Amino acid sequence: MQPFNIETNNLNIHGLKVGTGDEIVIALHGWLDNCHSFIPMLSKDKPKHSWYCIDFVGHGLSSWRSDDAHYYFVDYIDDVYQLINALGVKKVHLVGHSMGAMVAGLFASCFGDYVKSVTFIEGIGCVTTPSEGVCEQLKSAVLNRARLKNKKQRVYKSKELIYEARAQTTDLNNELIALLMQRNIKSVLDGYTLTTDPKLKNHSGFRFDEAQCIGAIKDLVAPCQLILGNEGYSFVKQNLAKYISYYNSLKVINVDGGHHCHMQSSEHCFKHIQDFMLQNGAC
Repeated sequence: MQPFNIETNNLNIHGLKVGTGDEIVIALHGWLDNCHSFIPMLSKDKPKHSWYCIDFVGHGLSSWRSDDAHYYFVDYIDDVYQLINALGVKKVHLVGHSMGAMVAGLFASCFGDYVKSVTFIEGIGCVTTPSEGVCEQLKSAVLNRARLKNKKQRVYKSKELIYEARAQTTDLNNELIALLMQRNIKSVLDGYTLTTDPKLKNHSGFRFDEAQCIGAIKDLVAPCQLILGNEGYSFVKQNLAKYISYYNSLKVINVDGGHHCHMQSSEHCFKHIQDFMLQNGAC
């Protein structure tokens, strides 16, 4: 696995490149995760494609947005657009987990000419806010920003304490937690702190409503598949039921595991993803 760093919009996007195939895969992780999310899938078999597993801006080793900027979901679409153009490729396969799946879907809707296939892992559609709740959403975001503005970043005395904290919010085992979180940790004078930007936990100031989400899905023409963990998040299954009829082409697969099923059932997920990309790649 080869580390890479690509500068876009005065931001450094770091990640790991795996494989040497002619076709390019952009792998997009979930909220507060990083590119290590994809290591279990890519360390068992040799990929037939070239995978670029990125750290989203604000995550892992990538740059944080400036002090006066916030993390709007739609800005990740621009980040992916800039990354693909920086790589100098015309079309890519997209693989996204959770938030990354939602980014992949919206990017493919906006820039269909760039996309050969999309694989969603435990994420589909968008997180929405009803149109009548838009003011309350924005008010909540502004108030939350004010509360967090001067809050100091927590320092942990050991990495193990960070692993224990993450264990409270996931069903991953200790080995997978350590693999994932080691890229989100840096050493400081009094111990260890997280490399993720604290502003990522601010409330979103804007979300699409359901009609806008449906409109975007209808514009998605690339072949898509969704991988669901049998013990995954219920809201993903709810979104599937809500939006499945609007997809032009969507294949649904169930595997063992929870929300991070691509780490827990890595071999099965990798086979499904690689086979799907081979079916929908270059002639």
